[in-house]
Order: sequence, then structure tokens, then C-alpha cells
Amino acid sequence: MSPVFSEKSFDSYDVRARRSFAPFVQGRSSGIYIFEFDNGQRYVGQTVNFVGRFNSHIRGSDHHEAWEDISRLMVMDAKPEELNELEFQIIAWQKEQGYSLRNKVFNFGFEGPSQLDSDIPIIDQLHWANGDSDYDISDIRDAADRPLEGRTKLHRSPEGRQPWMNEHADDDSWPTVANAVCADLGAVISRAIPEAVELESIYWTVSDYPNTVGGRLATLNVGRVEVLYIPREPVDLIRGGSEPVKIHCSFLNMAAGTVTDDGELQSRWQNTPLFISSMTRQPTYGIGAVDNVTIPTGLVGQALDHPDILQGVREFCLNLMRSGQSGIFRRWHSRELARRAYEEHIRVTEQDGSYQL
Repeated sequence: MSPVFSEKSFDSYDVRARRSFAPFVQGRSSGIYIFEFDNGQRYVGQTVNFVGRFNSHIRGSDHHEAWEDISRLMVMDAKPEELNELEFQIIAWQKEQGYSLRNKVFNFGFEGPSQLDSDIPIIDQLHWANGDSDYDISDIRDAADRPLEGRTKLHRSPEGRQPWMNEHADDDSWPTVANAVCADLGAVISRAIPEAVELESIYWTVSDYPNTVGGRLATLNVGRVEVLYIPREPVDLIRGGSEPVKIHCSFLNMAAGTVTDDGELQSRWQNTPLFISSMTRQPTYGIGAVDNVTIPTGLVGQALDHPDILQGVREFCLNLMRSGQSGIFRRWHSRELARRAYEEHIRVTEQDGSYQL
């Protein structure tokens, strides 16, 4: 059973106008502390050296600027071996109580300063997440026109060369699976990631690995988490009462609660033809739970036409970008696959190349 916390679990002190918190922690060694700020936000931390830890907050460090707006200090003693679990539990408790936290660790969607703030002003981030601003199609067009860098593994692979939806046209106009994958990548990159072209390979990456065993045709990572991925193996889909047809599907992550309640697809989405409702789920990553929907490859752009879906994916991407850059995936980023995604997005949006079931 999880421990029950209350404000009485902590010793509480008014520290306004205090330049040192040392008098409040004399004789203490390790424990959990909570800062309350003038604006009502809070920060939960752990330490085995209260005085040294507090000085880094008050004077500033590599992690954040000096905090000069701390109004209240709350302290609870704890053994060093208990600190990690207690910090996690108390952060969860504070979030349940409705407090806005400046923590980054254990607090996906934190509201404190972020490295992203120097690249995108906070007000622009808010407008983007709320769906109040749109992307600049001219940036996408310019990126689509950059020089080719060879053929991608996706476009060379047998799976990528297959006709989309296993159907054919009398001419060469019918798209391939690779085209459809790029359309989905382009839709999410262009419509859900702010300043996508400028921040390519910094805050987001695309990997091009169709030949890995049991792998994927492509993956779009934002920060350190996947947002869109397309498995190499197709699934059986029954269309209009006919025989099952094998098609590739795209798996799209978004903010938890966008389309599910406790992992179950909300009733208003049950009859949405774009979603394969039986495959909707709520997986858990290191950042917490996310909503994951399965969409026939090529139709993610249509899913993003729903304002709630677009907002859920934008919110998810923005929080991932605020949590950190994509350094761990940068070495596998495919610039050419990104260019092809830009190119396919332009074709779909400006040349009436939309995908229709």
C-alpha cells in the first residue's frame, strides 16, 4: 500500500526574505524537501546534504537560474536508501493535490524553465499546444526542396515498394507503402512539432530501419520518446465485409486522456473509421501513460484533422521537447527520410494527393 502523505508529514517554515535556509535544517542529514514559490508553484527534491543542496537552488546552478522567489520550505527526514522512492511518491502526491511543479524528473509536462524556451518563446509554445497557431508551410516546402541524399532504406525495401492498401491503379499514380509512411511522418512533423524544420535532429529525429529483424519501417522520435512508428509487418483488416486484406498500420502516441478513459477508447471515438478500435491502448513509458491509436498507414493526416487529436499530439510533442533534446537518437537520424516526409506532405496538402480508403 502506498504511504499517505499530508502537510503534517513535513516541518514547515516561512523563508521569505531569507538568504540562507541553514538555520532550519541544523542537525538534519538526509530527507525530502518542498519549496513553495510566490506564484504558488512547488518543487520537490531529495538530498543527503540539506545546506549544500539549498545553496545550489538559491544561488543557481547548471540546472536552473537562482530561485529568488521561494516563500516556504517544507522538510521531512528520510533515510538515504528511501529517497528515490519517496521523491517519486511525493511528486505524484503533489500533482494529485493540483500543484504546478517545477520538477523535470518524475514530472512529465513540468512548467518550470526549459532549454526549449530559448528556441521557442513560452507564449508561442502555449499557442501551439492549444491549437491557436499553425505551421509555416513555406518552411516545409523549402526543406522538401533541399538536395537529395540518396535513396532511403524504406524506399528500397520490398515492403516500401508494395502498393498502398495492396491495390493498384492503371497508371503510376497509386502510392506505395513508402509514400504512405512518408505522408504520415510528414503530417506529424509538420502539424504537431513546432518549428519542425529549424529543430530537426535537435529535438526530433526519424529513423530508417526497415531491414531490422522484427523491426519497423520508420520511427519518429521527439525528445527521448517515440511519437509515431510503423511496424514492418502488416495487419489483417476487414474492409466493408470483404475478405481480410493485409495493410500496414501506423501507431500514433498522444497525451493520455485524449481518446481514452483508463485505457478504454472513449465512446465518441468508437465509430471513427480511422481508428482500429480493438488496437487502441494506453501503454506506459518512463514519462508515464500515453494514449496510442492504430491508424491505417497513410491516414494519420486525416486523424490530425480532428482538433482534439491534433491538440493531444501537439501537447505530447511539446512536453517531450520541453523534457529534453533527441541526442540519444541523433546518430540514427535520416535527413533524406525527413526530406521525403516534407516532400510527401507538400504533395498531399498542395497537390491534392490525399490518401482515401
